Amino acid sequence: MLLACCFSGSAWAETRILALAPHACEMLYAIGAGPQLVGAVSFCDYPAAAKKLPRVGSYNGINVEAALRLKPDIAVVINRNISGVNMLKKMGVRIIVSNPASFDAMFNDLLKLGAVTDHPDTAASVVAGLRQRLQQVRSRPRSGTAVFYEVWSDPLLTAGGPSFISDLVHEAGGSNIFAGINVETPHVNVESVVRARPALIIIPLEKRDIEGRRAFWEQWLGKGNIRFAAINPDLLHRPGPRLLDGLELLQQALQNKNLPPQRTQRNAEARQNP
Repeated sequence: MLLACCFSGSAWAETRILALAPHACEMLYAIGAGPQLVGAVSFCDYPAAAKKLPRVGSYNGINVEAALRLKPDIAVVINRNISGVNMLKKMGVRIIVSNPASFDAMFNDLLKLGAVTDHPDTAASVVAGLRQRLQQVRSRPRSGTAVFYEVWSDPLLTAGGPSFISDLVHEAGGSNIFAGINVETPHVNVESVVRARPALIIIPLEKRDIEGRRAFWEQWLGKGNIRFAAINPDLLHRPGPRLLDGLELLQQALQNKNLPPQRTQRNAEARQNP
């Protein structure tokens, strides 16, 4: 009887967590804290179990009443300025910020979340594996491939020097043709892309007409003069554990290994669901 009571008390005391950013949701599942999650926000869609979590807001605002009904102890947020976060704090919810802008910051956030959710060993193991994969990428010869990353087509947006995307291109061994622009997501024109003469154009798989974009750029740069790679944007835009999947795919593309859209997505999913 005493053992049963102790077990029940432990279960009741388990930390209840809100994942209020997609990358944080992925981190928490990766370190084994998935069962502690009680709510999430829009676009928290990976892994599949995350889709079943109650929604309490979006990237720009939290429904405080809905969030509090879930009786959370902790909320992991991308920044404290999101509408509703301050009220959650006033109501006694512990706020943890996760907005990593580098691999080291992402690793540190995984370890931090491991500590506060009581999964330090799993978090340490995940980080060790990710560090090993990052080192493998860094150890390979650099291709130096000139890259244009098309964040969006209309208006034409790209990744500037301060962006995480630009860092990823560099880590993978390439050269971002707009790394010299000191804006995270600058507007550019077609003529500036043509002048920079990229060897590879990367197009995120985000409701895009990939073949249409290929035809557009071939008109300007010449068919056969440019290569294309389409990569699931969640693997490059979310600073979580799957970032290494994206980095490895990016390096393959830089090394002239074509990645069809279907294969790109399947490879990423297969690594997470062996």
